[in-house]
Amino acid sequence: MRTPINLGAFGEYLHYGMPLSLVTVLDDDGSVNISTIASITPLPGEPSRLVMGVLEENYTSYLVEKRREFVVNFITPEMRSIARVCGMYSGKDVDKMSMCGLHLLPAAHIRTPLIEECPLNIECEVEHVVRVDDLYLFISKILVLEVAPELADERGDVNLEQLQLLFYSFGHTFALGPLVGQDPI
Repeated sequence: MRTPINLGAFGEYLHYGMPLSLVTVLDDDGSVNISTIASITPLPGEPSRLVMGVLEENYTSYLVEKRREFVVNFITPEMRSIARVCGMYSGKDVDKMSMCGLHLLPAAHIRTPLIEECPLNIECEVEHVVRVDDLYLFISKILVLEVAPELADERGDVNLEQLQLLFYSFGHTFALGPLVGQDPI
């Protein structure tokens, strides 16, 4: 017989190996709001899409629904404390960019900027918003996936052996381990 696991507050134990990200979106005054998000997954098919889940009470859900665009900025293990700060405070109350000492880079296809310190960024355009109870699901077209130049390999792909991302799993954070295969599943 298997042992049932407590799902925890906000279902954090449902995250069984999701990369942590800082999602940027423009605020009403043109400043950049940041939210720590682990509820992001790619969707199969063409064009490339992803879905991001954000609770209704989160200020980010209001901004993403209004702006219809956002950037997923994947973080490194050294950025764990920044992820905590960006997850603990609301962008309505504090300027997380200056609080965390982060820097911005212009996006290639949207107005919302990228976070320079994040090695991997995805520019997204919202196509559909699905509301499930107190949760918004933002189904978004991926406009471009960008990697820091030092992490691109000779083919223009991501050098996975050098890329170090922070993951959220069962309420804890960990770094990506060694590569165990090079072919798609």
